[in-house]
Formats: sequence, structure tokens, C-alpha cells
Amino acid sequence: MKKVIITILVFIIVMGLVFLALKSCRKKSDVQTENTAKVEKGNISRTVVATGKIEALFKAEVKSKIGGIVKHFYVEEGDHVSVGQKLVDIVPQATPVELVQARTEVKAAAFDKEASEKRYLRSKELFESELISAEEYDQTKAAYRTAQARFYASMAQLRVLEQGADLSELIEGIELNDEDKKQIETEAREAINSMTLKAPISGIVLSRDTDKGGAVIPVSSAYGGTVIMTLADVSEKQFRGDVDEADIAKVCLGLPARIFVEAYSDEHFGAQLIQISPQGREQEEIINFEIRATVDDPEDRLRVGMSADAEIILEEHKDILLIPEGAVIYEEGKTFVNVEDSTVEEGLRKVEIERGISDGLFTEVLSGLKEGQVVILPR
Repeated sequence: MKKVIITILVFIIVMGLVFLALKSCRKKSDVQTENTAKVEKGNISRTVVATGKIEALFKAEVKSKIGGIVKHFYVEEGDHVSVGQKLVDIVPQATPVELVQARTEVKAAAFDKEASEKRYLRSKELFESELISAEEYDQTKAAYRTAQARFYASMAQLRVLEQGADLSELIEGIELNDEDKKQIETEAREAINSMTLKAPISGIVLSRDTDKGGAVIPVSSAYGGTVIMTLADVSEKQFRGDVDEADIAKVCLGLPARIFVEAYSDEHFGAQLIQISPQGREQEEIINFEIRATVDDPEDRLRVGMSADAEIILEEHKDILLIPEGAVIYEEGKTFVNVEDSTVEEGLRKVEIERGISDGLFTEVLSGLKEGQVVILPR
């Protein structure tokens, strides 16, 4: 009976030892599989990240020199326009009181011009007969020229307020000769031309910021004028974004960059840094510096306003040896890695290496390892 019990105990002990051995071997195998990496060749770069958006290189806000109402649009959002192309008609929106005052001013100026002309013609006859002095003649001549200018200006103003109406329809009972019509047209031409706004640059219509019938404040007002529409030259695009103050000292003009947008998540667009703001901006107690970079988009796939991220490339090395950053061991100012070595009992050996740049995930190996070696990542 004792032999049976002893045999059973021995069997249980042996089975327990076998179980523990198998479990230990499985754990060791798992560790080696999950925490090893091969030394491989690849590319690595040291970068600074900026967040921002895609913008047109040149934009122009279209505003009016005169106040009034939007009468007609010649273009819509997304349309391509060229310099000088008609965009929108603005008509002055004069109040009834302003129109009455303008017509009254025209009548008064017309009467003054007529009276001044008569005095001037009489003084001219008297001067030619040597009955008055040259000084008296010059005074009546100057008064007539002043009355003429006032009349032409008042007529031009009324014509603008009447939205470019024909001169013969403005004031009944006032006769105009060819010279009068010519001078009034000259006075009113600039203001009338300002009623039709034209494209200052070639590009596309990014936005229409007002609607037909909407009120327009002139650019000369204290408010700076109403933005009627925005044009953009999209022949070139740029990235505009922010760099954290901790990284701004690393970047400089001319550095290359990679631009990433959500619409094309599996690729990037080349870019080059062209501007760094000299002054930081504080937002939510974080200081950022604005940067701008021209973007290479020959197929015109990017759209203005797209959110984008930029990787500004500070340094880039290609076709070099790489290992995971987690495999590097730092001791007393030196760098080491553990490599697999079946010739030693522990199965690994510590090797000193010379490292290059790192992108946070991988590290460049300058010396100490060869392609294909297996490094062990510490747990």
C-alpha cells in the first residue's frame, strides 16, 4: 500500500515539473517572438509638425467705391475670372430727400451759371472796348468758370444718384450744349464706371459674401466697406499653419516639407518653407508661430480651405540601418542594444552601437550592427 501511495506522489510531482517546464518554454518563446526586431534598411527623417490649412497664394476682397444696392451678379462661386472681367453691378441707393437736394442744387447751379455767363460776356465786350480794367474782366471770367464747374459737378452727382440716367431726363427746362454734355460726362464717368465692379486679379471666385439686393457700404467709410466677393489666384497654393514655440528655433526658410490632407490620406504633397512669422501668437496660454510653405500641386487636386498637417524636414537619411527606438539602452552616456546570441547561455548579448538621428519610432544605426541581426526589446 505504501508503494502505491509513493508511486502516485512521484507521478504527481513529475507531472507538475513537466507542466512548469512546458509553461516556462512557452513564455520564453512568446517573449522572443513579441519583443524582437530585425535590423533593416530604410529611410528616416527628423521633422517638426505644423497644423493648419491650404490657402491660395493670392486673394483679393472685392469692395465698392460707392454705397448702394447689389443690382446684378455676372459670376457665381467657383467661376474662373480674368483681370478686368465684370463681376457685379452696384446702384446708388439715394433717399428721396437726397434726390430732392441734388435736383435743387442742379437748378441753383444752372441759374448761377447762366447769370455768371451773361456778366462774363458783357465784361468781355467792355474790356475789348477798353471801358473796364483787366482786373474787373478777370474777376467776372473767374466767377463764370467757377459757376460752370459747380454746375457740371452737381449734374454729374445727380446722374450718379439717378443710376446713370440720360442727361436729357434729369432736369426739365435746362438746356445743355455739346460742351456741357461732354464736361458732365467726364465728371460722372469715374463714378458711373465704379458702379460696375471688375476683377482685379485672374483666378476663381472663392465666395460671394453678399446677395442680390443687399446693401453695400463704400470702401471709404469708417467700417472699411462691405466685402462683396472674394477672388483667389489658385495657380499656386500654400500651406499656412502653426509651429509650437518649442520647435520654432529648429526651422529656417527653404526647408522642404511634406503636406498631408484627409482627402488623400495615403500620400503627401511636396512643399517648401517660404515664411516664418517673427512674432508668436498666444492662444489658450500656448504660444505658436505662423509659417507658410508653397505647395506642389500640379494636378490641382487640393482645395482652398482644406485642413492639413505639415512635416517640416529638418534632416533626412535614406537607405540606412534602422532599429526600433525601444531597443536602445542608454547607460553612462553610451548606447547599447541586446542582440540574439545562441552561443551564450542567456541567449542574448549586449552590444554597444553608435546611433544617428531618430524620429521617435526608429533610430538610425551608424555602427555596431549589421543588416539582418535580431535585437531584443526590453520588457
